[in-house]
Amino acid sequence: MLVGSLFADRDGGPYIGVGYGTSKYNDDSLYESVKSDTSSAFTIYGGAYINKYFSVELGYAGFDDYKIDDTTSVNFNSTTVSVLGHYAFFDDMLDFYAKGGVGSIDASGLSADGFTITYGGGVGLRFTDWLGMKVAYDRYTFEYKSSSSGNHDMYIDFIYGALEFQF
Repeated sequence: MLVGSLFADRDGGPYIGVGYGTSKYNDDSLYESVKSDTSSAFTIYGGAYINKYFSVELGYAGFDDYKIDDTTSVNFNSTTVSVLGHYAFFDDMLDFYAKGGVGSIDASGLSADGFTITYGGGVGLRFTDWLGMKVAYDRYTFEYKSSSSGNHDMYIDFIYGALEFQF
């Protein structure tokens, strides 16, 4: 009972979060080979719980360099707007969620920017009425049009842990 009373309710309100993890880049055969298709990544996000079942979120994710060869690398940054559907258990201590959204993605090294669709899910654990943490998976999908090799449907998988502060 003591542990249950220490955990908080998610009835509504704004929140911010910061996360760090690892990402994997799929280039859809744009390059003959990629020397390193994984990198570290971070995210900063903020949003608001509409109620305990839905929230909206504005997020930024930065992905470190993916090495194409010894002299060439690409990196990506994305800004997204997402809707999250939540389902909480154990007096709102444990929260499973799914998300979907849209945004922009910038690719340095490819000299490209464009539209991205993002989706994912995760599990959040509430410690107090203002502090929680989550483990999450996001996928960023986007298309790159190359004049020499046509269209490439690329994506980045991002697995991370985050601390979240609710007001």
